[in-house]
Amino acid sequence: MLKDKEKTKKQLLNELTKLRKQIVTLKTTKSKQNQIREVLQKHTHALGERVKELNCLYAISNLVNRQGISLDEILQGTADIIPPAWQYPDSTCARIILGKQIFKTSHFKETVWKQSCDIIVQGKHAGFLEVCYLEKKPECDEGPFFKEERSLINAIAKRIGKIVELKQAEDALRESEAKNKALLNAIPDLIFRIKKDGTILDLKSGKDFNLKMSHIEFLGKNIYELLFRYKILSKEIIQQGLHYVEEVLRSNETKLFEQCVTVDNFTRYYEVLIAVSGEDEVLGILRDVTERKRLEKEILEISEWERRRIGQDLHDSLCQHLAGIALLCKVLEQKIATISLDEAANAAEIVTLIDQAATHTQGLARGLNPVGLEADGLMAALSELTYNIEGLFGISCRFMCDKPILVHDNTMATHLYRITQEAVNNAIKHGKATDILICLHKVDGAITLTIKNNGFSFPETIEKNKGMGINIMKYRAGMIGASLDIRNDFDGGTIVVCSFQNKK
Repeated sequence: MLKDKEKTKKQLLNELTKLRKQIVTLKTTKSKQNQIREVLQKHTHALGERVKELNCLYAISNLVNRQGISLDEILQGTADIIPPAWQYPDSTCARIILGKQIFKTSHFKETVWKQSCDIIVQGKHAGFLEVCYLEKKPECDEGPFFKEERSLINAIAKRIGKIVELKQAEDALRESEAKNKALLNAIPDLIFRIKKDGTILDLKSGKDFNLKMSHIEFLGKNIYELLFRYKILSKEIIQQGLHYVEEVLRSNETKLFEQCVTVDNFTRYYEVLIAVSGEDEVLGILRDVTERKRLEKEILEISEWERRRIGQDLHDSLCQHLAGIALLCKVLEQKIATISLDEAANAAEIVTLIDQAATHTQGLARGLNPVGLEADGLMAALSELTYNIEGLFGISCRFMCDKPILVHDNTMATHLYRITQEAVNNAIKHGKATDILICLHKVDGAITLTIKNNGFSFPETIEKNKGMGINIMKYRAGMIGASLDIRNDFDGGTIVVCSFQNKK
């Protein structure tokens, strides 16, 4: 019995020891759980703060992306978004100062418990962002503020700077687009972009062009699809236009072309400026210059008329007057000869000088009015031109015309004569030619005027030299609907070819 009692006592002590150990273990576990709980609470709180910060940045992003919102509305909205992102939202207020503008929360009050950050726009100080607590709060990393809140205010201030830059750029872009649109609307020309194969990429119709279709309907269409919709277009004109496009793409240079179009017996003149705008595409500006051509033609006709009038006056008035004076002087010479031989010689010299003056005056009159009103006036004028050139410059100058070619339009004949005169003068002055051949002949219904010389080759940069008169020659050719081609001859020298349709 005693042994059993001692055994039971020993067992109780062992069990008691075990229980004490278990109690210690439980106390340790509970302490660790409390510690874990505290750490978890801290992390949960910190996570909640970070979520608030992310919500703040996300809300600012949504504000910026809102359609049609102004910069002022964004800045005021940002100021209102800031307080909930701080540790003590109910005691937080914010203010944004940008230049002379201020955006703040309704209950803003500047206090000593403040965080601030500069706002930088385009690398320059533009303002600052402030966050204040309305009452004292426990000390933390930066006064009453967390270090994460410092990072947040810095991020918001940087974001505000970027937003201002973006809005300023958008405003500048809108202003530029408005100006460009107003400029385009004021341009009466037709502006287009077209690919090498004739596909229309873009089109803006000016007030001088009634296209009967919105520009959207043109996009993506090939120009050949418009062939039967507009009388102004023909297969030949489209082919010529695409040839211009290929020429510009090949040379990579901006070029100006002229196009004459006749519809219902009415002729219109167009200028087309074409420049490379991308790979296998060009930008073109089409301008109607019909009225300008008409005015230029009138001015040129008035100029030619005035030349003819002056030439006629010289021939009919001054030449006759000089002839009368010469006759009187001849009579005077004869009378003086009966009295004194010396004075008679002087009188004879006066008569000679007057005759020379009359001859020069007749030459001036013919130069001002070279082409007679008769249909064969051009042939006669060109023949006389070659005769005068040989006499003045001592070179070979010939005129060839196998069959009589009658040009009934005196204005056309005068332009052709002036083109020939300019080509001959260029050959002598700049080409140093010693042999010039002028040919007038008819081929397949078209008349061709050719001026060939053995002078220096035609310079490639001739069009830039205004003194050569090439622009005037081309202009005269355009006025009579003729084509003008200037090229180097295989045997040396230059050939000028003017082709035109004769008007009856």
